[in-house]
Amino acid sequence: MALRAILDTRFYFSYYSPESRKVADWSRELVHKAVRGELPLASSTVTIAELYATMGRRLGIEAVRMRIASMKASNIGLIPVTEDVASLAGRISLRAPSVPLADALIAATARIHSNGVVVTDDEHFGLIEGIKARWMAKV
Repeated sequence: MALRAILDTRFYFSYYSPESRKVADWSRELVHKAVRGELPLASSTVTIAELYATMGRRLGIEAVRMRIASMKASNIGLIPVTEDVASLAGRISLRAPSVPLADALIAATARIHSNGVVVTDDEHFGLIEGIKARWMAKV
């Protein structure tokens, strides 16, 4: 089954520290569907670096390591940065210079692997051609 979406790093922030009950229920349901094999999801390995760099400062390395292990156990795949992903991310960065490189890499992963669908509320993704950002919506 083809991937339905790439989960941006912001999804994990909301999953582990939801802003509201509605966000908590929605994000939990996405993960439960992935666990049951009903919703094929993945993240870029760039997300691992972003989680360590951000959550690691607040929660510590061990907490981040456990959250990454939980992600893997939840049937959420990890897609490495390949030459194709890196090349596309570079072209995205040329067209949208205000988009951080990490977001360009995640967007390139989505364009190649999930028909451009990214689960995020990050406005940068709206600047990228071929990306369909989804948040609090059906994936």
